[in-house]
Amino acid sequence: MEVIRLFTHAMRRVPALAARGLAPVLLLAAQGLAVPPALAGALPDGFDGLRWEAPVAQLPDAKKLAETPLYACYRSGDGAATVATAPVSNLRLCFANDRLYFVQMEFGGRDAYEALLAHGKSSWGEGRSAQRFTETQVWGGGDEAVYVELEYSREDNRGTLAFVFLPVFRETQEAGRRARARATPGAGF
Repeated sequence: MEVIRLFTHAMRRVPALAARGLAPVLLLAAQGLAVPPALAGALPDGFDGLRWEAPVAQLPDAKKLAETPLYACYRSGDGAATVATAPVSNLRLCFANDRLYFVQMEFGGRDAYEALLAHGKSSWGEGRSAQRFTETQVWGGGDEAVYVELEYSREDNRGTLAFVFLPVFRETQEAGRRARARATPGAGF
């Protein structure tokens, strides 16, 4: 799921990447790369009352933040919310073909990270952790329809929480691959 991790980093810079046409490149290789961790309970079937694949019309006060040929990202309200007991900001929801498939938010501080980590572990099990330049905990992926990633940078004292609905995510990967193949003569499908 390293590519999905890179995708969540890229989503922070959606407008810049979209302008350069790079966002679809990050989507290509994520399919089937993770070994699913043990789960305590079912992974989320959506976010904040919106089920996966819900149309953007169900997002109250939707404001478009960015758009590419494959997806569009929106914010409802000012982008601030509370998840578990942690305040989050820059909350954005992305839709492909008018279907919710990606949610990402940012948080500040170790206390918020610990609260989100405790919520994830109590809701979805231990998950899988990784030590890179950030502390990262993931749930789902592999055979699961949902991938959740919690990432925290000790150096920056901030992090992100992302939810990805993989069936639609994989469709965007395939659509991007086909678009690139059509744009490059002789590249094939």
